[in-house]
Amino acid sequence: MSKFSPASTHTSLPVMRDDQLAIAEAIERSWRRCMVKGVDEQAPAHDQIITAQELAQRLEQNRLLLTHAEPEMMTLSGQIAHTRSLVILTDNEGVILRTMGEGVEQGDIRASLLPGASWSEEHRGTNAIGTALVERAPISVQGAEHFMAYHHSLSCSAVPIFAANNQLVATLDVSNDLNQPQQHTLALVKMAAQMVENRLFHATAQGEIGVHFHARSEFIGTLWEGLALFDSDGQLRAINRSGQFQFGLPLDEDVLAKRRVQFSDVFDESWVTFKQRCQGGDLLFPMQLRNGARLFARASVQTSTRSRPAVSQPRESAASLEMLDTGDAQLKLAISQVKQVLNRDIPMLVLGETGAGKELFSRAIHDASARRDQPFIAVNCAALPEGLIEAELFGYEEGAYTGAKRKGNSGKIQQADGGTLFLDEIGDMPLSLQARLLRVLQERCVTPLGSSKSIPVNFMLISATNQKLKDKVTAGEFRSDLYYRINGLAVQLPALRQRQDLQRLISLILQVEQSPESEISAEVMALFARHPWPGNVRQLHNVLRTALALADGAVIDLMHLTQDFMDELEDAAISHQAVRPALTLKAQSDEVIRLAMQQHAGNVSAAARQLGMSRNTLYRRLKALHLA
Repeated sequence: MSKFSPASTHTSLPVMRDDQLAIAEAIERSWRRCMVKGVDEQAPAHDQIITAQELAQRLEQNRLLLTHAEPEMMTLSGQIAHTRSLVILTDNEGVILRTMGEGVEQGDIRASLLPGASWSEEHRGTNAIGTALVERAPISVQGAEHFMAYHHSLSCSAVPIFAANNQLVATLDVSNDLNQPQQHTLALVKMAAQMVENRLFHATAQGEIGVHFHARSEFIGTLWEGLALFDSDGQLRAINRSGQFQFGLPLDEDVLAKRRVQFSDVFDESWVTFKQRCQGGDLLFPMQLRNGARLFARASVQTSTRSRPAVSQPRESAASLEMLDTGDAQLKLAISQVKQVLNRDIPMLVLGETGAGKELFSRAIHDASARRDQPFIAVNCAALPEGLIEAELFGYEEGAYTGAKRKGNSGKIQQADGGTLFLDEIGDMPLSLQARLLRVLQERCVTPLGSSKSIPVNFMLISATNQKLKDKVTAGEFRSDLYYRINGLAVQLPALRQRQDLQRLISLILQVEQSPESEISAEVMALFARHPWPGNVRQLHNVLRTALALADGAVIDLMHLTQDFMDELEDAAISHQAVRPALTLKAQSDEVIRLAMQQHAGNVSAAARQLGMSRNTLYRRLKALHLA
């Protein structure tokens, strides 16, 4: 190993955490594989990129994956928005399907991170995507840990995504320049990948009775719960990775493909008895496994999901219009206006800054309408691949182009028939497509590529943008006739810094994240109230979602906020205090603790209650301040 030996890092292995040790060993195994295969570590840049037709085939084959991964990619992209990172989804061979985010600065590498590029170990040597696929485990590859010198400026964190029964279907990756903040990146990618896995499980797995289980009751209904589906005879038909782990089943194979597993093989209880217990409703009850382990479980009767279009599945965290009304006057006005025109075939245009909650608001409109039981089809006009945008939106007939699906494919517009079509970032739609969309809206028919037959469609249209469309019309970048067609009712969502309902909004987010009992310290709440929130509600949601995971049931304190967010708070404090130099966040935090202790005459319990933190946490902080 001429330029770098991962084995050299093992001199510090005794002080490594188990996960760090596992990653170091995985990188060493990858290097050995690359040397055996003859991968040239000094090879110049050579991109292995499939054709547009091959990419179209892979996108079609992975339609269900994309449907359930894209919302989590958007959330993840928002969480790391300040790090110039690229969120990447690949198929199970390492071919990039979708990307979101700004990406790396180095132009020649950025060109290698486009849809269609292969990042398998065979083509790229040791890298997070390819190595995660081979190892079937999360991995972070930094700088010179990459086998090829060409990739030494990159930092990459990837997590494999598994469908039910341990089927490897994809990887989710975050890549950025090596000089960007890396703290918590792999943990965030793990969370997003787990969300995708759970969504795929619910969309594809079939059985009569579903069992949600975990050793800790508070983890039922969260990312980390075990999920298992049994048929009417008590045979295990599907299980997620967390469930396999808790049952003690091997994680490196599809167990159900090799042997029959019955309910009584894993639980110390008969199937008949369990079914009788399930008749008590949606109850949480203790159970015991055959190996003696105890856990909590909740059962649910399943309905088949295969007959429904996968794209129609709403986010589990969807909120109603009533839930979104958390007290802000401008938002209340927008909700009132929407309710007045709902179900009257009036197209709506939702305006607001990036992250203000335009898609969430639009989903709530759909759920409040008479079309609530029909598909909600979201299309990000800025994210569709340039060469495939027409096929994605309008569909195509068999043989429309080389590599097209044998029976053709219905586009997003046809999939929205009967339901709602949500066109996000409509200001970024190419002019050529604007003309075709206008015809669809005027004629209520869509004509797939390669076809002369028009198909009638009936949908509610909601569009959204963070741009001033009138300015784009004036500049000739947006059709005026389309603008007036989509602008039946325009509603403006306020930026978070303009809202007066922060505390109630936070309570709503905690409810959506299934953590309504979680507490936030007074110190953190004060910082939240002063922050201008450039990423708006999306940023607040991401900050809280990450903090909940890091706090793991404890009161959310400063230590549970990511470093890049803390840096942003610091910058905002400085920019808003030009006259008096701003205290650092650490100094502000220390001062709040000193004042609380003074107010309560040194009573730690009373001060902890005021600060919204545990006694143990406060003791640690006091010790650091030499006050205890």
